[in-house]
Amino acid sequence: MNNLVYASSLYMVISYPCFRMFYGPGGPYALFAGREASRALALMSFDPKDLNGNLEGLEPSELEVLQDWEYKFMEKYVKVGQLVPEKSTTNEAIDENQETKNEEHDSQ
Repeated sequence: MNNLVYASSLYMVISYPCFRMFYGPGGPYALFAGREASRALALMSFDPKDLNGNLEGLEPSELEVLQDWEYKFMEKYVKVGQLVPEKSTTNEAIDENQETKNEEHDSQ
């Protein structure tokens, strides 16, 4: 039996090998498994309609929340692949947010 659970954030596929009880069937985060969940993570949402990679209309603070999740995932889990987004708007929104954060940091 394969005990790996996969989810995606910012189109990076993450493996959760030891956390099946959280991300596997019946777990509190099971709805994220097998899905691109960037929007839901940015909004801190468990609403199934937010389980997608559409970042359009998100506030800079919400994109920052998503970036924080990304850092946490990269510290704890293994990146095993990359999803290819249908549109480039997701990457553009992240790039714009990162540029804004860099400008704010440089001006301090």
